[in-house]
Amino acid sequence: GVTWAVTHDLSVINNDLAFANYQTTFTENFTSPPNWQTCQTVSKTITATNNSNVPVAVRVKLEGTWTAADGVTNLPNVSSASGLTMAVINYANSSDWTQEGEYYVYNTELAPNATTTSFLSGVTLNCEANLDESADGAYGGAEYHLKATIQTIQADKKGEWNWLYNIVAMQANTSYDIDFTKKAINSSDPVIANGNGVNRYIENGQDVYYYRGEVDNNSVIWANMCWKIVRTTATGGVKMIYFGEPTDVVVDGNTVKQCLNGSGIFINNSGTFKFNGSSEDLAEAGYMRGATIYFLKLSPSYSKIFTFSNNVSRNGDSYTLDTSDGQSISGTWSEQRLESAKRYHYFCTDGAASCSNNEIGYIYDYSDSGYIGYVPVGGYDDIDGVKNAAHANTYNSVAKSSVEDWFAAKGLNAVENDLEDAVFCNDRSLYSGTLAGKDTDVSQNGSLKDVYYGAYGRNTVKNARNNLDPSLDCANPNDAFTKDAANGNGKLRYKVGLITADELTLAGNGQYGYDRSAYLVSNSTWTMSPSYIRGKSVAVYNLSSDELYNNTYANYTVYLRPMVSLKAGTTYSSGTGLKTDPYIVP
Repeated sequence: GVTWAVTHDLSVINNDLAFANYQTTFTENFTSPPNWQTCQTVSKTITATNNSNVPVAVRVKLEGTWTAADGVTNLPNVSSASGLTMAVINYANSSDWTQEGEYYVYNTELAPNATTTSFLSGVTLNCEANLDESADGAYGGAEYHLKATIQTIQADKKGEWNWLYNIVAMQANTSYDIDFTKKAINSSDPVIANGNGVNRYIENGQDVYYYRGEVDNNSVIWANMCWKIVRTTATGGVKMIYFGEPTDVVVDGNTVKQCLNGSGIFINNSGTFKFNGSSEDLAEAGYMRGATIYFLKLSPSYSKIFTFSNNVSRNGDSYTLDTSDGQSISGTWSEQRLESAKRYHYFCTDGAASCSNNEIGYIYDYSDSGYIGYVPVGGYDDIDGVKNAAHANTYNSVAKSSVEDWFAAKGLNAVENDLEDAVFCNDRSLYSGTLAGKDTDVSQNGSLKDVYYGAYGRNTVKNARNNLDPSLDCANPNDAFTKDAANGNGKLRYKVGLITADELTLAGNGQYGYDRSAYLVSNSTWTMSPSYIRGKSVAVYNLSSDELYNNTYANYTVYLRPMVSLKAGTTYSSGTGLKTDPYIVP
């Protein structure tokens, strides 16, 4: 019978060469038909010629996609109505090519000046398709696109094709221009997609590659556990987040392991964990914590006169405010609150210009004229000494102890040599608020209520380009958690940590532009990134059950999903990254 015409678009050939001084020519013989009819085979051949002076290895991947007649709607190759494979690829010279995962690999090294046979002969529009009926009518007037990705590499480097890092890198969109305030969308148009898939970013001046949005090809089984690849590292590693235990499934009579878990992934089956035991303590922002520095409040009488100063000097247990010209102001709290917020943050709780060890304070909260929110300075020279003491890596957080205990209980310490000593960043830098520095002016727009950490400034505050600035660098070595001190702070017991808020932004689960279909779907899980101090409590970012990140006080209970980083050169033996066909790391 008569069918609607279907056009066939010219293929795109991606030539990925391992080294710039090696050259390979690809030859395509194909003519796009104006009216592709059912049961019609369109001839198409592709060959590769080695123009270098060394042998190369060649492999090819085919990806067929359909676009409906409206030019926008994507259609699957297998019709959802009839179950037919609409475009049938006809392979040729099967004895010359071997399928390995998604690729067809040429069986022999391609010598200089030699040419491969073609791995396909053409494409047929399924003979049983009925395009003028409801069964397959969606394909009437549609376009079929066949993309051939051809890769060559120096023959003795062929093993690098199975490096997990390279598998991620070869999928990447090479643009850095992603709008993190908008969601990633599953679309074949890279502009509309807004980074859906694999993208490129920067860590320590090196390109790294990260998964974003609605992706389904980043599943890995390592150490008999399921993981999701989040990104690569500047040192060639592959960072992965825990995704539960594999499921045994019988496929074609064989039992295979699949990664089918969705929401509710956490490190044991019994419950949730606090990030830290308290939240009313400056130290609670830490993956490890130092001295306890409680947030305190003073409710002064409206007639009480205070001296507020920009500097303080210490003599043993006595402190003296700097009252020299331009360095201090005096008055009641209600009168001078906004003026004090400009930079006069030191004060004595009794109002005097000098006081004892127990009375010297540093104001962090200007949100209310009825009380003064401050941290005690007694025992330290100044506010920098207070912060350094609170941020010392002396005691484990609840989160760190829980993650490392889980790692050991699962026996992962026995295979820890598979992992690189990657940095897990607990960025405790301050973005705004008086704790960012003694000269900080927080009187803009009347007052600034909260103290915000660095991750908040990068991932919640829009920049001049109306975008966000997530970072994969860890500026403060004290916050760069590693096992070996040569790579960071050397404070980890094992090579395991947690995801950061910046990595969630890259993945499409940020506060703006979040995507409920993004691959990091889970119940609420902690990150390593503190977000703000509000009132008397420290909040830490976590991925909420709505698949966007949230701010939760450190002593609340939230799930934990550990993260590890496979070292550079890690290979996989099989798989395509799908949940049903994960990459298997031996």
